[in-house]
Amino acid sequence: MQNMKDPGYEMFIAGVSILSVFNLIYELLPGTDIATVYVVLTINIFLTAAFVGDFLYRFFTTPSRSYYMVHDWGWADLLAIAPFFRILRLIRVAKAYRFISRYGTGNIRRELSDRRAESAVYLLVFVVILIIEFGSIGVLYAERPDPSANIVSASDAMWWAYVTITTVGYGDLYPITNEGRIVGILVMTTGVGVFATFAGYIGHKLLSPTKVKEKKEDEVSGTQEPPGLDRFVKESEAREKEILARLERLERALNERSDPHDPATKP
Repeated sequence: MQNMKDPGYEMFIAGVSILSVFNLIYELLPGTDIATVYVVLTINIFLTAAFVGDFLYRFFTTPSRSYYMVHDWGWADLLAIAPFFRILRLIRVAKAYRFISRYGTGNIRRELSDRRAESAVYLLVFVVILIIEFGSIGVLYAERPDPSANIVSASDAMWWAYVTITTVGYGDLYPITNEGRIVGILVMTTGVGVFATFAGYIGHKLLSPTKVKEKKEDEVSGTQEPPGLDRFVKESEAREKEILARLERLERALNERSDPHDPATKP
């Protein structure tokens, strides 16, 4: 358990591991379209890069490297990087399951809620991988029967899927069959949600440090300015009180300088 990271990251690695094993099984299925196999092989390049980064991350941040390599299945993480040992990536799924069982689902939900922004990024990256892979495979199968189709290769399909989810829409590649257009609708719909989430995360990261700093400064000074309309009302009331106090001081000063025999100044 000492080499376990935050729950969002562990769930991301577990999902990537499951997807990698699924791709291995898909490649071995008889009669699989060669273009879709190339899609899976391309996706596996990015998955392998993720596993390399994960192993290095765990290896250099673990309290004991020898314990990690021997007792915490670090050797399996290292071997699982190789494409022909991909089946060992299931060990990562088992480790994530053990982590969930020991840590508790309630604690994991609270941790994910406290780190919503970071968890959203992991989910975002994983969903983008899923959309590109399955969107590409789906559109290839949908367009394959039509001889006039312009999405015919793995490169075409993956380019079309990525351009579609980013809502760029160059229009150089597009589905022409009804089935392909249904796949396109699904890709476009999910793509808008994914990149809206990404934009929200960027906005959170850009604004949150300033807000945290202002909050700390308010706590130190003992005052916290209310936002929006409440803040304006408070400031207006403070200015009004200050003006009234100045008028009272001016009135007393005028009374003190006036003629003491004047009946208007006598008590």
